[in-house]
Amino acid sequence: MVNLAVFRRKSRKTEREVELTFESHVHQSKKNASSGGSETTKVLTMCCCCGAALKHPDGEHKLKCMRCHTTIELASTTETSAKPPSVYSYRDFQDVVSACNEELARKRETLGAAFEKCHLRDAFVPLENFLERLFSSVKNVNSFCSVALHYDPKQVSSFYAAILQLPTKKPFYKLLICSNERLKKPRIKMLREDSVSNFKDLSWILMILENPLLRQSLKFDQTHKPLTPHIRAIQYEVLKRAIGYLALVNDSTGKELIGYLAHLGYERFDEQVDLLNLYLTFHFSRILRKRARKEACYGSPDLEEFCWDSKLNANHPDNDFETIPRMVTRFLTSNGHLERNLPANFKFNLSDYGNDWHIGTASRLMYFYYLVSQRKYKCPVSRFYNMLSDYLDYKKDYEQWRSKLKPYSNSGSISFVDTLDGLALSTGKSSETQFTMCQFPFLMTMGIKLSIMEYEIRKEMEHNAEQAFLKALDKKKVIDVYLRISIRRDHVAEDSLRCIESHRSDLGKCLRVEFIDEPGIDAGGLRKEWFSLLTKELFNPDNGLFTVVEESRYSWFNMAYEDFGSSPDNASKLYYLFGIVLGLAIYNGTILDVYFPRALYKKLCDEPLTRSDYFELYPETGRNLMKMVDYKDDDFEDVFGLNFEVSYPDAWNSKIHRKELCPDGSKRQVTRDNCREYTRLWMDFNLNRAIANSFEVFLRGFRRVVKGDAFRLFNAAELELLLCGSRDKEIDVNTLQSVTKYGSGFTKSSRVVVWFWNIFNEFDSSEKRKLLEFVTGSDRIPATGISTIPFKVSRLGNDCNSLPLAHTCFNELCIYDYGDCRKLRDKLLIAMYESEGYGFK
Repeated sequence: MVNLAVFRRKSRKTEREVELTFESHVHQSKKNASSGGSETTKVLTMCCCCGAALKHPDGEHKLKCMRCHTTIELASTTETSAKPPSVYSYRDFQDVVSACNEELARKRETLGAAFEKCHLRDAFVPLENFLERLFSSVKNVNSFCSVALHYDPKQVSSFYAAILQLPTKKPFYKLLICSNERLKKPRIKMLREDSVSNFKDLSWILMILENPLLRQSLKFDQTHKPLTPHIRAIQYEVLKRAIGYLALVNDSTGKELIGYLAHLGYERFDEQVDLLNLYLTFHFSRILRKRARKEACYGSPDLEEFCWDSKLNANHPDNDFETIPRMVTRFLTSNGHLERNLPANFKFNLSDYGNDWHIGTASRLMYFYYLVSQRKYKCPVSRFYNMLSDYLDYKKDYEQWRSKLKPYSNSGSISFVDTLDGLALSTGKSSETQFTMCQFPFLMTMGIKLSIMEYEIRKEMEHNAEQAFLKALDKKKVIDVYLRISIRRDHVAEDSLRCIESHRSDLGKCLRVEFIDEPGIDAGGLRKEWFSLLTKELFNPDNGLFTVVEESRYSWFNMAYEDFGSSPDNASKLYYLFGIVLGLAIYNGTILDVYFPRALYKKLCDEPLTRSDYFELYPETGRNLMKMVDYKDDDFEDVFGLNFEVSYPDAWNSKIHRKELCPDGSKRQVTRDNCREYTRLWMDFNLNRAIANSFEVFLRGFRRVVKGDAFRLFNAAELELLLCGSRDKEIDVNTLQSVTKYGSGFTKSSRVVVWFWNIFNEFDSSEKRKLLEFVTGSDRIPATGISTIPFKVSRLGNDCNSLPLAHTCFNELCIYDYGDCRKLRDKLLIAMYESEGYGFK
């Protein structure tokens, strides 16, 4: 049987913000002394597992947190032992396992038919004793899982594989109990000053977290026999504490933890990210079930909950092994049996999760993984998304997060992730929760972040419209509530710049576009075409704003832009205009046909650039620079003959510009000793210094429009997806068909409609994108996926020779009831490739 003592705890009715207990004799001695002594000085200590603020008398050596039931050592102690601690190696473990297997074989041979299960368990008692001794000390475990003082994940993996391959599960259960006991009572000081790293002392936690069966405490795997509620409850206890300890390390330890995670293999890294995300989903779904039963969701799930909750106990008669996605849309009623659909407007209250330390610590630990993936690509940012974030009450979450940003908003910089100090619990009474999910935007899906941005934009536009109305009343004249752009088709950039400069204060208003001398009311389509025509003109080589890098075919800022046009001032105005255009595209939800490297979006998000960003833009030059760095022969200077100087031509190759990479760089020779410095300065020059003036003007225009806090929630990859859509994904015609609506005269089973979808499916990739562009104004798939395009097919009339029409403002394709499929295909192709502009025939 499993030792149930690990679950015994005092029951409580309410959760307190600051909680602690002392060892009983210490508590009693203080109580007895209080009547005659002076008042004891109180201090606050943060629990190293859950982050609770524990108030206690100064000078105490040990505390027990009543929230997570972890014992905290306040003083540096040596583990009590009459003799030096034993050293347990992996070889010792293998020897014990071999001895147990030999004993098992001997008993089978000796007892024959009399061999019973008890003899199997008895054969592996020495291994259980070994594990108990091993986990009696943190130092023992640290030594066991390390090679040359460094944590060895391969050895740990072999250890768990050997345990799980045994013919009995008793040693594994013993391992779980010992791991949990050690996590509850580490018997070492876990709290350190910020400047001191204790990462090497945390190897034992990394080892415990490597247990491959921990995820079974969070979900059922129908390919294996479900574990009992008792075992799952212990596994959960182990997991929650391991996550808590690693999440709340100090800054110095956190840097070393990031370094360790950076060296994880891609598969193991993904597995750990998925485990943490599953842990988050487990707790959000637990809130869901508690809400259904109208119960408060305090504390951690205990053994009792693992037994009676039908979703946590595989043997419960009402357990249907429901998957998490399905559970999101269905939940139990208070009687525990009947199910009903989740209300369409269901939202997780901020108070539900904002004070849940399990969600807070897991989110914070995920941040370390996210930082690693940002600096050294491990997985796409979408892997960090938690799908249940779509059910957040994002307005309240965002407003609380935004209110905490206000003291820092004067800096003007746009950073992606702000301080995580909100995880430290407040000791005062406040209506605010301890943290918000906006502190961890990498966990939030693109859909919910777009909802937040649309919420902010809508508030801004409503405010601007209200101000315009009030000014109109005050000045007794009409003030437009829209930003109106009136342009000539052959003077798009010139007219756009004129309109924007004359309406600087209206950039936050809703955009309306008019093409002079052309009929049409802007319901979205004219706006899309304006963006398309304007970006094409700004990228015209004659303007000299951008160049196409031959190595990568990406566009980049022209380092010699001052050679173009009548004056550099004109180029600056166009850079400013382009920044405003990008901002307006975000503000108005329009996808642009631009092809920039990730470096541009990183600079917009204030994310640091890395060597990989240079390699993306200049792949061939980057490889040559690395060859130079790797060159080890003594004739380095003769072979390369370089100085700390860079030269680049103008667009006509008629003039060479020379710039020094450092003071007196033209006189400083590149050697084998300083070639890395030269490489770093070269990359910095091309990505930053050479384009500093033009990018600053561009950024000023961009921030003239995008100045809200919601933009901070997006990282560079998401910003690129938001502005450009997806150019890599194949168009999923079947998904688009499933969300398409039909206008009067057509149904999904109409003859022409069936032909249309067959033709769409038969098109090659370029034809599919051209058709999508014809109907929607863009060949890119939106950031939230093709299923979010409000696609519509309508009937124009009976069979005729006229071409299909598209209303890009409504994403609507209008087609005639053509007589045969071939005719429909031909008419579509002509319309797709030859239509431009708005007019009536």
